[in-house]
Amino acid sequence: MTAGIGGPEKPIRLAGMLLIAGLLIEAICLLWARPLAFILLVAAGGFLCAAGIVVYLYSLVSARKATPEHGP
Repeated sequence: MTAGIGGPEKPIRLAGMLLIAGLLIEAICLLWARPLAFILLVAAGGFLCAAGIVVYLYSLVSARKATPEHGP
């Protein structure tokens, strides 16, 4: 059996998938030497990479501690 993904792992996994998708689009556009390839590279690949970075940083900022703090 596999455990469900929860907590901070899910947004980090999403961020990784967005980054990988953006890098794959950029790699494909490098092989396609047309003016449209540059526009696609900037629009789609850049957007996916930027979205992955934003999701990753947001998941770091909004992560909650695993154990609650106890007062004195």
